[in-house]
Amino acid sequence: MVKAEIYYHEDRRKGFVISGHAETAEPGKDIVCAAISALSQTALLGLDAYLREKPVWKISDDGYLECWLPETLSAVDLEKAEVIIGALELGLKSIEKSYGQYLKVSKRRWTACCSK
Repeated sequence: MVKAEIYYHEDRRKGFVISGHAETAEPGKDIVCAAISALSQTALLGLDAYLREKPVWKISDDGYLECWLPETLSAVDLEKAEVIIGALELGLKSIEKSYGQYLKVSKRRWTACCSK
């Protein structure tokens, strides 16, 4: 199962962690994993391209991606990040509706120890 955790501080998104595999098909043919990967990596690319301060991220071949926003983002960049991560969350929740046995999307409370 894939776990997607969107981290919030008050009413703002601070980052996300995606981990696991859906295992709906053999590697390379798993459409659920492919959809989740496409959404999460596009969100990361968007944050990296459109924010003046780059997010801190880590990705590995074993189905793990984490992304954290810098603490010192400007108001303009915070709004951009909110839209990008919000779109990621909408997409993941849409997949969860159809494939909930393979994906669990959760909201988590962010604390300073969450991000690295």
